[in-house]
Amino acid sequence: MSEFGIGIDIGGTKILFNLIDEDGKVFKKGFVKTGDTNEEKRIIEDMIKMINSIKEGFNVESIGIGCAGFIDYKKGVVIKSPNINFLENYPLKNIIEDNVKIPTFIDNDVKMGAIGELFFGEGVDSPFFIFLTLGTGIGGAIVYKNKLIRGMNNLAGEIGHITLDKEGIFCGCGKRGCFEKLSSGGSIKDYVVQGIKMGRKTKILDKVDNDIQKIDTIIIMDLAFENDELCVEAVLNSLQYVGLVVSYLINIFNPDKIIIGGGLTKGLGYFFNRIIDFAMLYSLKIPFENVKIVKAGLEIEATSIGAGIYGLKMIKGDEL
Repeated sequence: MSEFGIGIDIGGTKILFNLIDEDGKVFKKGFVKTGDTNEEKRIIEDMIKMINSIKEGFNVESIGIGCAGFIDYKKGVVIKSPNINFLENYPLKNIIEDNVKIPTFIDNDVKMGAIGELFFGEGVDSPFFIFLTLGTGIGGAIVYKNKLIRGMNNLAGEIGHITLDKEGIFCGCGKRGCFEKLSSGGSIKDYVVQGIKMGRKTKILDKVDNDIQKIDTIIIMDLAFENDELCVEAVLNSLQYVGLVVSYLINIFNPDKIIIGGGLTKGLGYFFNRIIDFAMLYSLKIPFENVKIVKAGLEIEATSIGAGIYGLKMIKGDEL
């Protein structure tokens, strides 16, 4: 009999669920909206209902959960999450297990995404890769010989909080000038809005009926493909920092691959190659010539699929 696992990706606006087998094949999907992220009782109840619905008719052996933030994966506690307000020193593993009676494992969402890529994406057969996600925030994970490099506190790979501008704007982590504040989707929008306030010409105001609150990275990318000068500049400003940080990763770790995922990456199109161009400028020649910089294979489902396989591996005692 096949064994199945449920993988869950806890996001800021919705929670994704996938029922997968050991080969990564998805049999069922679902999602619940988070809504007010202070509403612990409602959100947990919605998660339990979705788990019970998805597992019906299947031999579900485990549940894996990926959640943004600082995670004590050994105890199954969310120390702090930027997405869900009530998840602070929160024993999520125990609460889910007590309600559905299925062994549950939790970890950081980007680490779960890296596991998804390891087994079913661009990380297959890679001896040493670094997974980088670009979206609302920026995250990272390091995988060497099929194992996550976790560090002493499970915080290895917090690439988004490398300081690139010591006099830069404040980040949510409390520091100034983090990579995340210079290259995330929000930073691209901020660049365009600032340009508009300075009187720069752009087609974007026509697209949003002169309401800058409606500007988002999707519209910016669309106009960048149309060669709108401000939008192209905003995207390239972001990507030069991505290339710079990728060069740091190449020079420090000498990996086989840099795998880049996240919602922002998905929409980059041919601009993705500019990351490679910028990385080449700052990397040492030999490690750059021996690394592949590629888009993630699993895209938006990397975390939920990775979480599903993580649970199935952990239930068998396979540490990742």
